[in-house]
Amino acid sequence: MTKLNNQEIDRASLDMELKRGLQRTDEDLNIMERHAADLAMVESDIQLSMRKWDREYKDSHFHSVPRTMKHQL
Repeated sequence: MTKLNNQEIDRASLDMELKRGLQRTDEDLNIMERHAADLAMVESDIQLSMRKWDREYKDSHFHSVPRTMKHQL
């Protein structure tokens, strides 16, 4: 019988935690909806900088050495 009571208590605390998490998620979504334009601008800036970094990395690591550099060694 003690085990049943503990399970009921655990379920009640779990339900409360889930409700708090759901409420926090709703608040976060409301904030994101209010600032959608700012978030979109920041996201596009991040994507552009990542594309630039990716291109620079690939150019420096995966492409062949330029002809002028090849014959200087």
